[in-house]
Amino acid sequence: MKRCLIILLVVGIMAMSFVGEMVRSEAKDELSVVVDKIIKVLKFGDEYFEKPDAVIALGMIGDSRAIEPLIEFLKYSKNDHLRAEIAKALGRISDKKATPALIEALLNDSYRHTRCEAARALEKMGDKRAIPALEKALKDEYYHTRRHAAKALKKLTGRDYTYEGKKVEEEMEKELPEQK
Repeated sequence: MKRCLIILLVVGIMAMSFVGEMVRSEAKDELSVVVDKIIKVLKFGDEYFEKPDAVIALGMIGDSRAIEPLIEFLKYSKNDHLRAEIAKALGRISDKKATPALIEALLNDSYRHTRCEAARALEKMGDKRAIPALEKALKDEYYHTRRHAAKALKKLTGRDYTYEGKKVEEEMEKELPEQK
């Protein structure tokens, strides 16, 4: 009797596992369709209303198929805020294929928030190819870009980096210690 119950239990678990795999596979196919549709919105949607939402959604989903379209828009979009959101999304996805585009944005983007988000994304990705660019970013005109470049370098190298504005940050921490 016990043996029969054990066999039934094992068969039941195997059946549940098979059904679960089918459900996961079906959900994966549906997610694939959703990602494709969001990428279409990114390509053809309104620059100021639809594309930012598409970028955020792609970053949250984290599907690597979004990397190439996001890189394209990071390079060519004239919308400053959209480029910053794209850098943030690429950081969420954390695919190292985006490293060269993020390095380019970090060093050359005209919008300071895009440079800052590129530094943050490079920190999340942990790609050592970014070290020379992050070292250059320690001299960026925007304080937050310098700060995030230093944090990324610490993560990548294990060393503390100083940057212009560090004293300002230390003073802010002394004034507002409860916000750490």
